[in-house]
Amino acid sequence: MLKKLLKKDDKKMAELNRQLRSYIAQIEALRVEIANIDDLISEYRATITTLKNLKDLGDGKEVLLPVGRIAQVAAKLEKVEKVVISIGSGISVELPFEEAVSQIEKEIAALIVLREALEKAMVDLYAKVEETTEKIREHGQFEASEEAKDEEEKEEK
Repeated sequence: MLKKLLKKDDKKMAELNRQLRSYIAQIEALRVEIANIDDLISEYRATITTLKNLKDLGDGKEVLLPVGRIAQVAAKLEKVEKVVISIGSGISVELPFEEAVSQIEKEIAALIVLREALEKAMVDLYAKVEETTEKIREHGQFEASEEAKDEEEKEEK
């Protein structure tokens, strides 16, 4: 009877540990996703800043245009009234300057909403980790008390 109870307890402990590992893996995946979103938000904000700086420079100014990671070429600004931006799936569209900046700002806002949802999911997972950890602790204490009882019974015999 006691062996059946211990086997059941071992299965319960194994299941709790599996759940805990799963929650921790999910938290780590969410952290990676949040970091990716943060990088994208930073990139979009830098794009807006760059576009505004180019517009402020005005027509006829010379700039260095990056060509890959190691090369730049000189270029003269003409009108920065139109901007070509990606709208997804490899498709780009030419938009008036202000509309392009507005579109990028909308993308940033959507990413922030997504980030907040991921953060909330992470908080929920942390709560599950705490709950599962407490169950594991309680289970461990139960096992320890059962083992102590077994030892006492053996000593009495």
